Amino acid sequence: MTAGEDRTPNLTWLFFGWSGRVGRSLYALAWLFWLMLVSAFLTQLVATPEGAPGFVWWSLGFFATAALSTVSSVMLTVKRLHDMNLPAALVLCLFVPAVSFFALLAFLVWPGSVGPNDHGAFTNRPKDWP
Repeated sequence: MTAGEDRTPNLTWLFFGWSGRVGRSLYALAWLFWLMLVSAFLTQLVATPEGAPGFVWWSLGFFATAALSTVSSVMLTVKRLHDMNLPAALVLCLFVPAVSFFALLAFLVWPGSVGPNDHGAFTNRPKDWP
């Protein structure tokens, strides 16, 4: 690590990083962030008449936010599964309609593994955290 290099976990790692572990509370807060942001765009989209000039912009904002939140939610869930010391392939449960609600609920309440595991020594940190 060089003198000018910042090694603290940041929001880019939290929302779009693959490595490391995320605990239950941070996972829930990140999901709530995306839920609120997508809901704000959806509210504006529904409130804007279809022929209004802003309708196209709200539509684009909604779809862009929905795509970003989907990608980020997958990455968050992979890190949550890492914290639980479970295989990352279980993230596919979020895409099965009959299972997704119960899978999300399990990811929110199931405690992570205590102490270091295969995916890092600390919760809420990247795997290569010193």
